[in-house]
Amino acid sequence: MAINDDSPYRKAAAKLPVHFASVPRKRRALLLAVLLAITIFVLFKLITPSQTLLFFLFSPDIAGPYGEHSSSSPSFGAVKNQHVNDILQFIDPLIGTTNGGHVFPGATLPYGMAKAVADVASPAENAAGFVSDDNPITGFSHMHDSGTGGQPSLGNFPLFVHPGCIDDDYTKCDFSLHERPLKRVPGSVYASPGYFTVNITNGVRAEMTTTHHSVLYRFSFPGTEEVHYAKGVAPYSPLILIDLVDLMNSRSMGGIQVYPETGRIVGDGRYTPSFGSGHYHAFFCADFKGAKFRKTGTFVENNATDGKQFLGGVGSGYQVPRGSAGAWIQFEKPDEEMKDSILARVGVSFISVDKACENAESEMEDWDFERVERDAREAWREKLDVVRVDARGTSEELQTTFWSGLYRTLLSPQNYTGENPLWNSSEPYFDSFYCIWDSFRAQHPLLTVIDPKAQTEMIRALIDIYRHEGKLPDCRMSFCKGYTQGGSNADVVIADAFVKGLTADIDWKTAYEAVLSDAEIEPQNWGLSGRGNLVSWHDRGYIPWNDVDKNGTGPASRSISRGVEYAYNDFCISLLSQGLSNSPSLLGAPSTSEVVDSSYHPNISTPWTSLTTDHTKYHHRGANWRNYWNPSAKDLFRDRSFSPPPEVDSLSTPLSSQNASSIPGYILQSPFVGFLQPRTLSGTFRYHPTRTCSPIQNQHSCYYDTSLDVYEGSPWLYSFFAPQSMSTLIQLMGGPDTFVERLEYYHQSGIAYMGNEQSFLTVFQFHYAGRPGLSSKWLRTYIPQMFNASVNGIPGNDDCAMGAFTTWGMGLGGFPVAGQDVYLIVPPFFREVKVRAGVDLKSPSPLSPDSKKAKWAVIRTVNFDNAEMQGDGTPVYIQSAKLNGKRYTKNWITHEFFEQGGLLELVVGPEEDTGKNGWGTNQQDLPPSYYEDEKFWEEWERMDRERTERWKEEEEEKAKEGGNEVDDGY
Repeated sequence: MAINDDSPYRKAAAKLPVHFASVPRKRRALLLAVLLAITIFVLFKLITPSQTLLFFLFSPDIAGPYGEHSSSSPSFGAVKNQHVNDILQFIDPLIGTTNGGHVFPGATLPYGMAKAVADVASPAENAAGFVSDDNPITGFSHMHDSGTGGQPSLGNFPLFVHPGCIDDDYTKCDFSLHERPLKRVPGSVYASPGYFTVNITNGVRAEMTTTHHSVLYRFSFPGTEEVHYAKGVAPYSPLILIDLVDLMNSRSMGGIQVYPETGRIVGDGRYTPSFGSGHYHAFFCADFKGAKFRKTGTFVENNATDGKQFLGGVGSGYQVPRGSAGAWIQFEKPDEEMKDSILARVGVSFISVDKACENAESEMEDWDFERVERDAREAWREKLDVVRVDARGTSEELQTTFWSGLYRTLLSPQNYTGENPLWNSSEPYFDSFYCIWDSFRAQHPLLTVIDPKAQTEMIRALIDIYRHEGKLPDCRMSFCKGYTQGGSNADVVIADAFVKGLTADIDWKTAYEAVLSDAEIEPQNWGLSGRGNLVSWHDRGYIPWNDVDKNGTGPASRSISRGVEYAYNDFCISLLSQGLSNSPSLLGAPSTSEVVDSSYHPNISTPWTSLTTDHTKYHHRGANWRNYWNPSAKDLFRDRSFSPPPEVDSLSTPLSSQNASSIPGYILQSPFVGFLQPRTLSGTFRYHPTRTCSPIQNQHSCYYDTSLDVYEGSPWLYSFFAPQSMSTLIQLMGGPDTFVERLEYYHQSGIAYMGNEQSFLTVFQFHYAGRPGLSSKWLRTYIPQMFNASVNGIPGNDDCAMGAFTTWGMGLGGFPVAGQDVYLIVPPFFREVKVRAGVDLKSPSPLSPDSKKAKWAVIRTVNFDNAEMQGDGTPVYIQSAKLNGKRYTKNWITHEFFEQGGLLELVVGPEEDTGKNGWGTNQQDLPPSYYEDEKFWEEWERMDRERTERWKEEEEEKAKEGGNEVDDGY
């Protein structure tokens, strides 16, 4: 079978030089000369008068001064890498496959349902199947998720391959999940977009590539007459098995059948999701090509038989209901033209076995491995072509970090359109929203810029889920409801799209009803969707620590983190209310806001007046984060790094702050006062340790089953989360200088944890205090220190969001404030970056002959070489900026730049300018804060005092009636 030059199989040809070395030297020289001549001839054939192959593939034109095509602009591409003609070579899918990254590195398409990879026996690490460690391989399966936390996901119906069985006795092959795993051959793992390969120690080489719903495997064998195992010798007669297990071993029902006449194996199973409730049904259809069949049969655990071709009810009627059970097929030697390999084609579906077979047959009718792999790579090229970089002066490692991050962003959510078994709909259906709590902050705003078509379809899918299930999901996987982690952050995703003009094809009437449902109607189980404690939220403006929720059930915890997210969700709803009142046509109403206010009635069971009233109500609720602000809360911590003097009794001797730091067990205090804290029903505060749930204090105490008031982050972290009201927060923290000092302390002291997405925005919040240079400094500290091109090159679960963080910070010249039309500007890691402009992306691909019609949003770094931009942690600061040729002093930009195209020029240097004329430092240049009205806060403080007095009196009366003491907090 021919090897495609555009394919990673050329890596397999690395053995050729070994054979070539045996050729006599003169003959080798002659062969090299012939090869060189052929190469030169081919290159000249590929050159046209206006472009070379390299220019066409890797370096389409830089946009002109205002985002239009300019054929006179310099070409893209790193000069030192001009021999490279494919941007995909900078993508390493193995980044993040250890150290908790849980990244899926196998073969797939953008948002692809089929995701094929080798599964590894690595407890707590194999959420995506494969792990870059030394654990053995258990099989090769066809569906996975990427970057998730929780338990392993999917991994249904794995194949496993033996080149032969001891003594040619199929019962002596290993079938069980516990018996069959084998080590991989060191150095044999290779992954690229659309392709994955690995060798295992029984001599089998596994390669895989995919279409959207199907996988094509190629299993190659040594070709020797005998295969030597530790247990004995096996004649060359391959055996392939398919197991009904999944990665989580969650099967409760299933069945499988093998057809001896055709070799087809079909089956199904019912499984549970990894981070949610319920179950899902999956189906597969496998065919084989390349060798004649010898025997077929089934197995349960390690007991195989050729007398039974069907297993039914697997999961209920067997002694080990969730263990291995499946079917197998043994082959003669592969046909001569197959060169010691066998193809396995596997279609998957969530509808039926017939649909799984149809998927495979329609997408891979030709069984052409090279064609399928080539199409997969082309799909990735086309998807990534919306971003182009001039990489001269940027290291290959940083290029790999950037492009691999962008690649990972497009792995999920997964497009299951046409595979939804729950309801019939003409709307798109996406799944694997793991979880919107993670992805709303960076990934979905990124898709709004680089793939608005897909983002629109995802929003339509979210709305359709609301239509049929009554709530927008916070987390969703395998057609099941996932657990809620904070607020109802699909509200933010919907509002973010609206404020950035992504309005076409979206049913905004139903979208608005959906977000109102989140804000107003508490579901019976808000642990799976929606919000809880809404009675207190509506009446008090916060979730009391000791609240009694009589309307629904869910984790009675996280009062701070849920509260600040509820506040931001409501603020985003206020923006949506305001925007829809100004765009009545989106609600199917006439052209005036007065008419839409009086005629529009959401289909929800709550009182409703008008969009204008909604805007006021939700804007006011957006200020509720301040109800958690305790201005007297202290940052207390222990320092056990020194031994106490022998004369000091650490339990009773009072010490000054100077010598207290040397006494283990003594409680110290940082200079920062004022933090978000939990409140009781009486309105008083309780003390929650400010550093708990940070890397330096009980980090793992606040995950899903926490009883604490914060979730996966400390009060230190959540005290910075008021993106709707940063000017107020800065004043509460002591003013801009103290805010900057405090935010720097957060990043310096070990409290910050970049492995969770809530920390992303804190890297860039220096902008709000007029110090945008510090945002750039800390970005370049974390990249490449924590985000790099190694297999452990991300600091936590990827969630398809870690890649979005690097894409924004390294390439797109900013970071989004999700839910707002705001991007905080930072200098990219490249000489120039351009992004295809246009909200509908109707402009032609940059690889097409019509690329001159394309418009681009271009971010150009001036003084790139002089500023030491190589990304080695050296700070780089913006000195001045121009937007479309005009001086630009704001340290933020709107979505219009990405939608309409243009040129943003950033003049950089090695020193931060904090003077009066420093870029982005003056008050008028800061990002918007939406609660700057002093009268608003005066009224809020008055109401808070009155309500607190009333609540305290009510609680005292209740306590007297019940004979209990009042909880005074602290």
